[in-house]
Amino acid sequence: MLSQKSRAMNQGPSMTEVVVGAALSLVLGVVLAMAYLVAKPVQEEKQIPKDLPAGTICYIAGEQDANNGKQWLRKKQLFTEGTSVTVNEDELNAWIQAGTEPAVEKPAPGKKAAPTPPPPAQAGMIQLGTLNFRIHDGLLQMGSRGTLSIDWLDFKTPVVVQATGRFAKSGGAFAFVPERFYIGSCPLHKLPFVGELLLGHLIAKSAPPEDIATAWKKLADVSIAGKSLNLTMP
Repeated sequence: MLSQKSRAMNQGPSMTEVVVGAALSLVLGVVLAMAYLVAKPVQEEKQIPKDLPAGTICYIAGEQDANNGKQWLRKKQLFTEGTSVTVNEDELNAWIQAGTEPAVEKPAPGKKAAPTPPPPAQAGMIQLGTLNFRIHDGLLQMGSRGTLSIDWLDFKTPVVVQATGRFAKSGGAFAFVPERFYIGSCPLHKLPFVGELLLGHLIAKSAPPEDIATAWKKLADVSIAGKSLNLTMP
């Protein structure tokens, strides 16, 4: 007489086991596909090529011309005082660059300058570089060159993170709403829940100073016209 274990082996896997196995295989396939696309290099260009191969993701950084961005400090002051301002991408990038540079104290006469401290270590799988802004086609692009690290696999690779979208009012303040969001070549905007979580995490790493955040909450409108971002106060 066959034991219960022998009968189970002869009958094969149950329907539940088949469903669970299929679900795990599907999840593993999605994870592997995402990992492949995240690690797939992004083509960096000055402008979109006319003969761009299908499926190729481009990254075009915003302008950082010092002459075109020299008014950023004055506009920042006006903005924090409650005045409407119009900023171009050069000014946005000068603004963010100044905010990420570590403060360097001048040495006392006759003493050597202290070495520049290294940037603080970032936690998480994705370590971002300085945020970059680009305004085009009525949209704002936020991008950064960073590093993807998976410690338990001893894996590290350069990666480009970029999100393109508009601003919409949410919870009483204007928030960035991406239409496209890529980590490497992986289109996270096609995975809304995952994309929203990761975008919120990445934006949090580039949170603005308190004075900017306070002024931002007072905005009556945020719009994009040509190559400029209009920040309108009441």
